[in-house]
Amino acid sequence: IEQLRSLLHIDKWMVFGGSWGSTLSLAYAISHPSRVTELVLRGIFLIRKHELQFFYQAGSSFIFPDAFEDYVSVIPVEERDDLIGAFYKRLTSEDAEVRLRAARAWSIWEGRTSKLIEDPNFVKRFAGDEFSLAFARIECHYFVHNAWFPTDNYIIENIDKIRHIPTVIVQGRYDVVCPTLGAWELKRAWPEAQLTIVPDTGHSAYEPKNLHHLIEATDKFRPATL
Repeated sequence: IEQLRSLLHIDKWMVFGGSWGSTLSLAYAISHPSRVTELVLRGIFLIRKHELQFFYQAGSSFIFPDAFEDYVSVIPVEERDDLIGAFYKRLTSEDAEVRLRAARAWSIWEGRTSKLIEDPNFVKRFAGDEFSLAFARIECHYFVHNAWFPTDNYIIENIDKIRHIPTVIVQGRYDVVCPTLGAWELKRAWPEAQLTIVPDTGHSAYEPKNLHHLIEATDKFRPATL
């Protein structure tokens, strides 16, 4: 992100990110606070072990058992006690067919669970070969390495570095990909940030009410960024 800012000759900018993008946005702001004017975040993901376990191992599976069954179907039963590790093994396989099969299962799992009401057209995008390979391999690679954060709670532990940055957080109440607990704990550590919990949405930025609040947030900051 910083290389892109430098390449574009932008002195400071507003940073916007949702889900894994919220992780990247927060990590970038912590590393380069003087370059960030505002943050607009959605679907907070702090890449902590219990968050990864909830979505990829056991948690969301209680709500979407049908989609979860399809997700784990590519992993032998004896390897299912560590699904992220089992998927990483296949996503880095030398066999292209093995990589693609794992990538599609991983990606479709998120596509099917991202909205309050499952959207077949949305899932279709996640099922594409090129999309799923890039999506699954990048995510899983960072997850098995804890995003190279030195501690499990790195972002909250470093919140003082970005406390001064005006921030809006939009969080769907029924987000099972990045559950509301992460946004709530971030807000507790960072009371200066504005948190909006949308009462009837899931994870996706494309759900109309999530989208409304995100546009509202970016519009709120428009005078300060022009």
